[in-house]
Amino acid sequence: MAEVNFVRKRTVVSTKPVTLGKFSLLSVLDRLMEKNYLRMVFHYPPIGGMSEPDQVTHRLRETLAETLSHFLVVTGRLLRNDKGQWMIKCNDAGVRLIEARAKGSVEDWLKFVDREK
Repeated sequence: MAEVNFVRKRTVVSTKPVTLGKFSLLSVLDRLMEKNYLRMVFHYPPIGGMSEPDQVTHRLRETLAETLSHFLVVTGRLLRNDKGQWMIKCNDAGVRLIEARAKGSVEDWLKFVDREK
């Protein structure tokens, strides 16, 4: 297993401001998925001309911020209303981006990962 070192944790916010005080109820599908979540690893191989990790991270942050401007509800926070229903309080809280460095490659890691976990 490759050694992974934490570099930094950042918050990425949308490039457009969110209307504060807006709430969004969860859809039926959202409520059905309440006790489930997806585990995902996103891997971006080096892009031509961007060999420095900080360049890649900077570009990912910019792209994520732009994407969030189209899906503002993603930057909100979950809470329950007076009826106990889950809802999203829209705000500019943003999403977490965790940066790490690893010895080895994702391709090598995928050869040994337990895909059931």
